[in-house]
Amino acid sequence: MRAPLSLRNAPAQQRSHRRLQRVLDAAEAVLARDGAGGFTTTRIAGVAALPIGAVYRFFPDKEAIAEALAVRYWSDFADLVARLADADAVEPLEDPPGAALEALADGFRANPGFLALWYGGLRTERIRDATRPAREAIGASVERILARHWPRAPARERQTVAAMVVLAGDGLLREAFRTDPDRQARILEESRLMLGSYIAARLRGGS
Repeated sequence: MRAPLSLRNAPAQQRSHRRLQRVLDAAEAVLARDGAGGFTTTRIAGVAALPIGAVYRFFPDKEAIAEALAVRYWSDFADLVARLADADAVEPLEDPPGAALEALADGFRANPGFLALWYGGLRTERIRDATRPAREAIGASVERILARHWPRAPARERQTVAAMVVLAGDGLLREAFRTDPDRQARILEESRLMLGSYIAARLRGGS
């Protein structure tokens, strides 16, 4: 899924659309290279090889650029979990919560710009609100997986569990990626056990 972006001027032509993507790709490169502290519209324009006015044509400030990037990242993460749910429908996963957690962890690892944005001080309530639909889509994919493995559990219970798994998973992943890399694997393993135990306890008898 790709949520619509909130832009000052939406691109109407292919050339403008390509220019917008150049701005977002440059913003991602700046985040990955310089972190949140180096995230400025001037640097983004320089990396994109565009005049600063071209950046402001689409975005009023750097927070709006960060918001657009966050939406792009979380939409891609939602696609990761949706594909996992599709695969689970064909061949059931042995460890559903662990697989979902690891899919998101892989997505985080592959996107250092996301880590700099989400955990580096750029995340705001506005950005959290903008990414909520994508995170809700992740919850819907988790619910699909739960329905596959706990088909007799009440649908309302599965919805509650899926929402809690996404909420808890966000916090657990945040801790894993904010900590010492040597502890990351241990935190993710404990997170998998924690989520698996919670799901089993809440949906017991529904398999």
